[in-house]
Amino acid sequence: MHKSLDGGQMAEGFSIGVLADRTGVTPTVLRTWENRFGFPMGTRSPSGHRRFSDADVDLVRQVQDLRSSGVSLGAAVDTVQRRHRRPDESVHAVLARDFPHLGRQRLGRRALVAASYAVEDEALARAERPLVLGSFQAGHRFAGQRHRWDELARTAAWAAVVAEFDDALPADPAASPALCQLPERSALRREWTVVTLTESRAALVSAWEVPTAAGATPVYESVISSHRPAAVAAARVLLGAARSAGASPAHGVDELLDAPAGPDTGAADADRLWLRALARLDRSG
Repeated sequence: MHKSLDGGQMAEGFSIGVLADRTGVTPTVLRTWENRFGFPMGTRSPSGHRRFSDADVDLVRQVQDLRSSGVSLGAAVDTVQRRHRRPDESVHAVLARDFPHLGRQRLGRRALVAASYAVEDEALARAERPLVLGSFQAGHRFAGQRHRWDELARTAAWAAVVAEFDDALPADPAASPALCQLPERSALRREWTVVTLTESRAALVSAWEVPTAAGATPVYESVISSHRPAAVAAARVLLGAARSAGASPAHGVDELLDAPAGPDTGAADADRLWLRALARLDRSG
């Protein structure tokens, strides 16, 4: 709440003129942005005046930073708005909505473990400092893989796991990998995801556990892909969940996700990845 010069209370927030002074963008330009892109939004005071906050200052500065790196105004505004939009809460729902052409298979746990290990092993073998993100249905399921994820985090640009953690393995969003608690009603608590991303390669294993009769063998509806846009979409969901849990991604993570879509992972790289999975299945058969 800001005060007037005589000590009286003014409407919460500040005017577009103050926003202009703090960002170096003139009121005329800010109004043009608002008319063209609905940005910056601000809020309406009871009298109908637009009011802005420190958060709006930060958003405008983010647009300026992107513009200074050569990004067009429209793309810069879209990127900043997308970063701060309420995150989706289900990887599988996003993949079904935005990538319906990707094949879905019902697989057992052994096949999914093999595919997940293949994605993780390829990330380790490449030593390209990837972004590595995962979701586990429960902390105890992650605990058995902790040694692998500690090594992934050691060589990754940033790594995070979202799950239902407990006293035996508490959440710690500042750890490496970041261990991020999922809300009680989060759809991610029934999902299993591993995503790795670099500038040139992407891999995704995503599944959700299909309800079955008590005592029946678990079955998972699964998407396994090296299609980069799908991997980026999955990473955004997990990144949003990690941020909501208090994690602070490393510098460069947002830029990696916001980079213009490049080619999918090459055929030779994709073949090598999935051959790893087949070899593991063969050994465990």
